[in-house]
Amino acid sequence: MADPPPAGETHPQRILVIGEGRLIGVVRRALHDVGADVVHLHTPSDREIRRMLTPDTDAVVVVSRDDRVSLRIALIVEGLCPGVRLIVTIYNRDLGDQVRRAVENARVMSMADIVAPALAGPCLGDQLIAVSRSPAGPRGVRAGTHGPVLGPLKPRGGHVADRLRANTMALLHPFELSARTVLAGLLGFIAILVADAVVVGIALEEPPIDALYLATKVIVTVGPNPHIDDGPGWLKLFSAATMLAALAFTAVFTAGLINRLMGPRRVAMLGRRAMPRRNHVVVVGLGQVGLRLCQMLRELGVPVVAVERDAEADNVARAKHYGVPVVIGGGASRTLLCRLCLPRARALAAVTSDEIENISTAVAALAIRRELPTMLRAGSGDVVDETRALFSIGVVRDVYFIGGTLLAAAALGSSASEAFSYDGRVYVTRPDGAVETYAEHVGALAGSRER
Repeated sequence: MADPPPAGETHPQRILVIGEGRLIGVVRRALHDVGADVVHLHTPSDREIRRMLTPDTDAVVVVSRDDRVSLRIALIVEGLCPGVRLIVTIYNRDLGDQVRRAVENARVMSMADIVAPALAGPCLGDQLIAVSRSPAGPRGVRAGTHGPVLGPLKPRGGHVADRLRANTMALLHPFELSARTVLAGLLGFIAILVADAVVVGIALEEPPIDALYLATKVIVTVGPNPHIDDGPGWLKLFSAATMLAALAFTAVFTAGLINRLMGPRRVAMLGRRAMPRRNHVVVVGLGQVGLRLCQMLRELGVPVVAVERDAEADNVARAKHYGVPVVIGGGASRTLLCRLCLPRARALAAVTSDEIENISTAVAALAIRRELPTMLRAGSGDVVDETRALFSIGVVRDVYFIGGTLLAAAALGSSASEAFSYDGRVYVTRPDGAVETYAEHVGALAGSRER
């Protein structure tokens, strides 16, 4: 009979990992690398969870693309083993808040929230690796002599003058066809009105206010101008022409207004959702990661516009609520990128779930502006390596590598909520602001269980 382990001897933590896909693979490898005892279930039934959730289980990690699946499994785990350390991925913030209230020991994490700071850093320039959020305000992660270090982050915009300039440019150069139609009809009508008032005032020697009043009555067909009826023939012809032109511009304005009111209006003419024209970031891909990145850039005072191929995507409607202008189309389209004022943009971030599309978008953007800072959501596979050999495709961030490693740290008991990759390794930002590699951060946690 084997001797019992000595009192106080530590053993690797037993982690039950539930889910499938590349993210789960990263979580398992990260846990194995630090010596944790990992048990993996792909798509388990309730009976399988009950069988594998033994009393010596230290933590459970639940990963799913469907928030409803994550919620169901989390409730099952809590019901079978109350109080166990539970890490669950849920994107919807309202649903996540409900889970936190219902399961006190659950830590709800979102891949989008984890990786958004790591993606935002390269979009801001200044050799930023990532952005770190703290109660004192955002800070920047930069490369130091002995590794990444935290430092102050200068404001990137948001001044009144910047907003006024952006709104003026958006109003004078509308992006959507319906907005251009409205503006063309309105400006045309005003030009005809002013011209008619000037001619009437000069020809009939009327004061400016009276001339404007008489011209307005005639153009909008409220009433006649008896002075014109008794005036010279050329004045009658001019007045008839202006009335017809005003009628045409009124029709154009009305058509554009109806089209705009009835259409989706993904880009506003003024305000938060106006199309930025300078020093903005173009985010291609409006999935969970893309939307969170847009939100974070807006919080940092950086103008942003999102590009999404699918007009029916869920986050297209959500982006309107968050004040993010959205353009429907392919990110690799040269015509579309030129319309987005890419030559004057701050950066481009290609963050769709398709690695090939992200590479195509970056190559198309660099063909328009070679020195444009680009950031790609991609892995470190052969496709990226081969593309790097041919093109300078900018900064590459593997969101699964970053997110999966931080989920593994949380499973081992870490309270860190931020991570980023640098020089092939994942670094974790502790709540006290210290930056450590993943191995350093969890080294003391992996074998902290006593038997």
